[in-house]
Amino acid sequence: MKNILKKTFLYLGLFLIFDVFYSNIFHKKNIKYNCIKHTGNFHYLEKNCSATEKYVKQTKSYKVFTDENGFRFSGKKRDLSNKANVIILGDSFIYGMGLSFEKTFPGILEKKKNNFNIYNLGVAGYSPTVYQYQIKKLIEKNILPSKIFLTLDISDVKDEASKWQIDKNTLKPTYIFEKKIEEKKPSFKKKNFKGSRLIARSINNFFRNIRLNFNTKKVEPVIDPGQTVRGSFLYLDLDETDQTLWKPTGFEGSINKIKKNIGDIAEIASNLNAELYLLIYPWPDTLYYGTEKFEWESFAKELCKNNNCKKVINLFPEFKKIKNENLNWYHDLYIGNDLHISEKGQKIIANKLLREAF
Repeated sequence: MKNILKKTFLYLGLFLIFDVFYSNIFHKKNIKYNCIKHTGNFHYLEKNCSATEKYVKQTKSYKVFTDENGFRFSGKKRDLSNKANVIILGDSFIYGMGLSFEKTFPGILEKKKNNFNIYNLGVAGYSPTVYQYQIKKLIEKNILPSKIFLTLDISDVKDEASKWQIDKNTLKPTYIFEKKIEEKKPSFKKKNFKGSRLIARSINNFFRNIRLNFNTKKVEPVIDPGQTVRGSFLYLDLDETDQTLWKPTGFEGSINKIKKNIGDIAEIASNLNAELYLLIYPWPDTLYYGTEKFEWESFAKELCKNNNCKKVINLFPEFKKIKNENLNWYHDLYIGNDLHISEKGQKIIANKLLREAF
């Protein structure tokens, strides 16, 4: 027994010594749990990044890859020769939060439309103020789109009101309220035992995925998904909503910012002779409570008409149909107890885009 213990401690010690060398010589980069980089007044996806993300407990862990531009993609090298470019603008819904890339609608489009280069510019927390800047940066790189899909998300109203502005000096998007970012040095363990952490993380992800594969627990239908703070303006009187959402710009100021930014993007699209589509989809609470106070579908149609966009790709009818016919609609269309769209919902979006825009 003593010999077994001695050998165990010896092997463990040798492994830890090897791990220190491995961590400081062969694996100098920090282990990433996501590719988001925060500064005091902006955030973005790091270029050429690889990470394994976890989202809500109902989802499997999944890999994230970003390309040389800092856009999420499949991880496979693009064949850029003689292909038209498709640009998809959006926030975390378009990024594909909670899903591997191939299960998101940009990933499905990339697989089925291999005569196009699909660029997914989605980043959590982005809105039209940032989209118009992203388009301009792409043009500077000579990545000229033939189709632009701009997702008009319900959270854009809050984000345009209280999150984003254009810096007058740099003409770049920045936070309205700057955040203090403290750069923390990696702890001794994080710096010197990366191999151990990678092994532990792989084991954890393996058992997490096994548990989800064999989880046969019946999911009870959700009758009322609950109200969201950000989406409440669609079905509540404005004075009943959380007024801090609309500071400092104000609700009407936010709507005007959305109109202006989409107008700017439409002008860019027109100059490039590119087709501009607006893409809209409902949140769970909008399916349940409706949009009586602010008609989101009509708002999108008006924006499209006023800016000569090609078409509104409207997912409200498809999602409403499933909601009306299926008691389990919430878990079918959305991830866990969350707002983000499930694999099934992503397929519905992809199929509609393939029918109506390609």
